[in-house]
Amino acid sequence: MSEHEPPTPPPYPDGPRPGAEGVNTYGTDDPEQQAEIEAARTAAAEERRANREKLERYVRYGLNEEDATALIEHEDMLKQRRDAAETGETERRVRPRIYVRSLVDYTEGHDIGDWIDVSQDLEDIHADIRNILSRSLHAHWTGQPAEEWAIHDYDGFGQITLSEYESLDVVCALGKGIVEHGLAFAAWAEINDERDIYTLTRFETAYFGDFGDRDAYAEHVVEEMNGEEELAKLPEWLRDIVRVDTKRMVHEMETSGDVRFADHPGGVWVFNGRM
Repeated sequence: MSEHEPPTPPPYPDGPRPGAEGVNTYGTDDPEQQAEIEAARTAAAEERRANREKLERYVRYGLNEEDATALIEHEDMLKQRRDAAETGETERRVRPRIYVRSLVDYTEGHDIGDWIDVSQDLEDIHADIRNILSRSLHAHWTGQPAEEWAIHDYDGFGQITLSEYESLDVVCALGKGIVEHGLAFAAWAEINDERDIYTLTRFETAYFGDFGDRDAYAEHVVEEMNGEEELAKLPEWLRDIVRVDTKRMVHEMETSGDVRFADHPGGVWVFNGRM
């Protein structure tokens, strides 16, 4: 090294240090990677700003700074858990569940809620809701109990849509039925205009089974009626002409309302249409 040549500065342990304008601080020359890094920096800065504002608001409400920080961390944990469930990063629950929030806290910007397993007994679901309401920040600050709640998310119900104020009796019956019978039970609930306890209890009587498609069910009906044996009794010349038209059978079943079909990725669930 020449005595006039400046020494090479030591590397910084946390990567390139920001320098003069035009200096690369990303640690990469790839424009796409630089854009991703910049987006991550912006998102992190926005999250820090939002958390600072939330911390200041909670302190104004009367929490000390340590409790306010713990509450923010708890809310972040719940959000991460929900996001992970939605994107498939965590194992999907087998049992139907609902996410219940305290409404008074929700309107004030606080996520006081939790997931509840609705395949358990109804009294246990009510107990879980009371536990959520007991954690109300509004109740803590005002001394007034939190009493109102709503269903703000749900999982494991197939194609069923639940309202915010769905009857817990019905939700519990759905949860228990899906756990016992699978998503065919959810399909039975969905195809009925009236979703009530009486309708749901008729599932086992109404359910004809799971078939590969509609024609497969028609073929099953022919088999149950000993159709092939009856055809074999016909004269030989007539047996060569007579055929069972399964597509026509399916059409007649559906248009008459005798049978109702519910499609799923592997085939169809079949139900008695007169129940």
